[in-house]
Amino acid sequence: MLENFIKNKKQVYWICQIGGWTSLALLNFLFSYFFQEFHDKKLNIYLFLFLPIVLIIFGISSTHFLRKIIKKNNWIFLPIKKLLPKIFLSTVLIALFISAVLFLVFILIKFVEYQTLNLVLYAIWAFNLFVFTLIWNLIYYSVHIFENFNRSEIERLVWEAAVKDFELKTLKSQLNPHFMFNALNSIRALIEENPERAKSAITQLSNIFRYSLRIERVETVPLDEEMRTVKDYLALEHVRFEERLRYKINVDPATKNIEIPPMMIQTLVENGIKHGISKIQQGGEIEVTTSIQNSTLIITINNSGNFSEQDLLNAKGFGISATKQRLNLLYDEKATFKIYNQNESVIAEIKIPIGG
Repeated sequence: MLENFIKNKKQVYWICQIGGWTSLALLNFLFSYFFQEFHDKKLNIYLFLFLPIVLIIFGISSTHFLRKIIKKNNWIFLPIKKLLPKIFLSTVLIALFISAVLFLVFILIKFVEYQTLNLVLYAIWAFNLFVFTLIWNLIYYSVHIFENFNRSEIERLVWEAAVKDFELKTLKSQLNPHFMFNALNSIRALIEENPERAKSAITQLSNIFRYSLRIERVETVPLDEEMRTVKDYLALEHVRFEERLRYKINVDPATKNIEIPPMMIQTLVENGIKHGISKIQQGGEIEVTTSIQNSTLIITINNSGNFSEQDLLNAKGFGISATKQRLNLLYDEKATFKIYNQNESVIAEIKIPIGG
């Protein structure tokens, strides 16, 4: 595929070279034929057939030589301030060189016998060639600058995608051990006290492990699948906290199939228990609510406790920093996350545009 691309580029280059200089030669031929009068028919043949061929050959040769210099010295990558003088100088030199060749040809075919050599005429030829060569330069540089820009843009997008993928995997790999450690602690106390409940807890933990393994391969999951894990987690934590932990889950049926980042709600629930309810002697309540407003999914985690301004400033707690990073990586600035105190509760609110 790369070979075909390179081959096509070369074909386009030579088509443009031959087509461009042939067009210029044809225009000169037509101009000479209609606006100049020559009395020698033999001279006309030399003038109208030979000179255009000379113009094409030397035009293509000189600009092709310039192309090699540009590529060899990497002029394409020079700053504009350094590039412009090189473009101007190379354009002037090529225009003067081709004009001198044409002038020499005119002398060789004894054109001087029929028309006095005029430096003004020479200057006109040089100026016309200067304009044409300048256009050649501008087109050549524009194509390559645009190509380099596209290549850089593609490389940047590939790099950003790789960084995003790495960061998301890193975040998920950090989430799992943290989550599993707390879940195992919840089960440990059950083994001797309530074997039947311990069996149920092991089933719930098995579900959580299965979910945890699955999310390594995906960026988003249906909200309903995430909520099943949240329910299993809260059931396990209820064993540890007993009556100190009360929880409610209110899921709008319309939100069940909406895709969200995996472990996001669970992590915030875990964060609310760890930094809120666990620090209150009498315990507290945690409530998870989902709804849709104005084509936006709204997820609210409300837990008993209080969040200090310093904690907000430092984004203390992995659940907060991870949520911000993941939303930013997946949705840029389209999704929002905020956490704030309200009365004796901490509210964590996530807004994700549906379909975005």
